[in-house]
Amino acid sequence: MIIDANVAVYWAVPGPHAERAASIMGRENLAAPGIIMAEAANALVNHVRAGSISHTQIGPMISTIRQAIDTLVFDADLVPDALALAIAHNHKMYDCLYLALALARREPLATADRRLAALASKLSIETELIEPAL
Repeated sequence: MIIDANVAVYWAVPGPHAERAASIMGRENLAAPGIIMAEAANALVNHVRAGSISHTQIGPMISTIRQAIDTLVFDADLVPDALALAIAHNHKMYDCLYLALALARREPLATADRRLAALASKLSIETELIEPAL
């Protein structure tokens, strides 16, 4: 399964998505493009700025995220296919790295991004949309 950054951040930061995201964390063969680490770190910095976590928590949270992902794929290897997807579907390039990886590996995508999930579905990528438990 391909994991995007927002799901990975929900592994670390408590919130309405945490329970659903945690159910994915323990699965085997989780993969992501390398950009996931920078995106996750950026999101965690935003949580520090918002006061929802302490800056001292970021290091351990990043370690948790990295340890949960079995395979990080070199972004440059995904760029040609991701670029084609971004142009064809008028979508963000960094999101298309996740789509390109899902297509290349023929694996489902876990995301909490509805727009990304909609595009994945359009591309016939099985998608697990992480939303708050009701």
